[in-house]
Amino acid sequence: MKNLALLFVFCLTMITIAQAQKSDQENLQAAVDSQTFVFEGRQASGVRGRMIQLDPGYTLNVSPDRVVGDLPFFGRAYTSTPGQTDGGLKFDFTEYTYEVKPRKKGGWDITIEPTESNDIRSVFLTIQESGNASLRITSNSKEGMSYTGTIQ
Repeated sequence: MKNLALLFVFCLTMITIAQAQKSDQENLQAAVDSQTFVFEGRQASGVRGRMIQLDPGYTLNVSPDRVVGDLPFFGRAYTSTPGQTDGGLKFDFTEYTYEVKPRKKGGWDITIEPTESNDIRSVFLTIQESGNASLRITSNSKEGMSYTGTIQ
């Protein structure tokens, strides 16, 4: 009888966990469809192989009317702006194309390309159903950067 009670509690726990995961996936799907989510970077890697762990606060905010990025950069810059002391990838654009493609094994590939004159050429975001994501940014004046993190 004791084993039956333990089996019942175990099954109930597994059902609850499965319901929570389904709810999270539905919320993530809604966020991707509505173009309203925040990517928070945990790790950054440059073209030359260097990789660093990131402190909280490095984000890419996507909303229907604006894309704002505040991410670190290390690597080679092809041009510089006189008087600028911040070498990060900081951008804010309001005119862009947003394309979502579902992945074969779940998740989404998102391509964001600014249509206005900007240093950023393209932003590629791969989101898994678990909420983990990878981000690649291609710039006109700097080497590309890659980031891994989560979707909030």
